Amino acid sequence: MKKYAVIDLGSNTFHLLIAEKMVDGSFKTIFRKRVFTILSDGGVDFIKEERLLFGLETLREFKEILSQYQHVWLKVVGTAVLRKAKNRHIFIEAAQNILNTNIEIIGGLQEADYIFRGIMTLPAMRNGSHLIMDIGGGSTEFILIQNGTKIWSNSYSMGVGILYEKFHKTEPISNNAIIDLSAFAKDLIQDMLIVLQDVSLDSLTGASGSFEVLQMMSLGPGYESDLCTIEIETFDTIYQRIVQSDYLQRTQLKGLPAERVKLIVVGMVLKNTIIQLVQPKSINVSPFALKEGVLSEMAENEK
Repeated sequence: MKKYAVIDLGSNTFHLLIAEKMVDGSFKTIFRKRVFTILSDGGVDFIKEERLLFGLETLREFKEILSQYQHVWLKVVGTAVLRKAKNRHIFIEAAQNILNTNIEIIGGLQEADYIFRGIMTLPAMRNGSHLIMDIGGGSTEFILIQNGTKIWSNSYSMGVGILYEKFHKTEPISNNAIIDLSAFAKDLIQDMLIVLQDVSLDSLTGASGSFEVLQMMSLGPGYESDLCTIEIETFDTIYQRIVQSDYLQRTQLKGLPAERVKLIVVGMVLKNTIIQLVQPKSINVSPFALKEGVLSEMAENEK
C-alpha cells in the first residue's frame, strides 16, 4: 500500500510523519517522530554550527527510517529559520542531498494555510469561532476560523527563539521583561486585534508545539484526545508556576519536557498576552498542525 511521508523542518523541532491512506480517505499514522533540533537557538538570523550539524544528523536518521518502508511519497517543508538565516543555503543543500529530494521553503501565510488544513481534520473545530495559534521557534501563526471557514490568517516574526533572545535575560524572567514582551507582541498583532474586535471567540486553539505543555501539566502524559480543552483558570495556574520558576526549578516541574525548559517561559508569556487581549472562552490543544495539513494537500493533489 502506498504511504505518505511529511518532514516538517521547524525552527525548533523536526517532525517525521508516515501515514497510509485508508479506503474512506482518512489517514492512519504508522510512524511519527519529533526531534528538538532547535535551529533557532540564538535567533533566526544564523544557524549555529552545532545546531546545523545536529539537524543534518537528524535527517540522516529520518532517511534511515524511511528506507524501511516501500512506496513512500515524501514531501519536505521548511519554515521560518530556513526562510531567514544567512547560512540557510548550507543547510538546505546538505539536507536535500541527504534526503534526495527538494525542500519546499514555505512562507508564513502558506504555513498558516497548512495549519488550518491540519486542524480542520478535527470535526470539533468545524463549529463556532476559534483563533488558532501556532508558536514556532521563528514565527507564530494565527488563523481565525468561523464555522469551519478560514476568515483571516497571518504570520508574525515572534517565535520563541526570537522572543528568548530579545527578552529572557534573567532567571526567573523579570516583570519588566514580561511587560516589554507583551507590549512587543501587542504592537505586532494590531491588524489581528482589529479583525477580532467584534468576534466572540469560543476558543484559542493551540496547534501542538508548546501548547502540549498545558495538556501535559494539567492532565498528564497518559491523556490522549483528538482535542483537549483547558480552562482559563487552569492556564493561569500553570502560567504562574512557570514564569515564577528559574531554570533549575523548571527542570523539576512535572509534565514539562526537558527540551522545553529553556524556551517555555517566553512561550507562556506570549500565550498569556494573547489570552488577555482576545478573551477566549477556553483553550484547546490540538494534536494536529502543519504536517497533517501537508498530508491533506498531498492526498488532494493525487485525485
